[in-house]
Amino acid sequence: MDNLVIRKYDDIDFREVISLLKSQFNISDSIEYLNDNANSFGIVATINKSVVGYMRVDKLKNIGKDCYYYILNYICVDSNYQNMNIATKLLEFIFNYANNDNVSYIELTSKPSREAANHLYLKSGFVIRDTNVFRKEI
Repeated sequence: MDNLVIRKYDDIDFREVISLLKSQFNISDSIEYLNDNANSFGIVATINKSVVGYMRVDKLKNIGKDCYYYILNYICVDSNYQNMNIATKLLEFIFNYANNDNVSYIELTSKPSREAANHLYLKSGFVIRDTNVFRKEI
């Protein structure tokens, strides 16, 4: 795909990213965290300058291991562009980026029902951790 570009999120991408997130995750219009900060940023995939894929990256410090790691969120591709290796390219971009950003590992969570996504993550070298995820609503 010659016209596919993977790059960091820019404020001009806001409307298209919100639209993509709403279609894929049924999220609210009022997401303020899309703005980059020192420890968080977005990655977009564009075709002909239109956003067709997105992922959110948060860089955190693992104090116990004295290292940094990424948590990936909202990895998605527009349904019209799925099965075109765009998610793979997003992951390859962040793997390369992490190599230059003093990051020791990358984590993400995914629902078991997202079978295609889970297959991609396993194929990309992620392993399923033996853990429970707990949440307490406040």
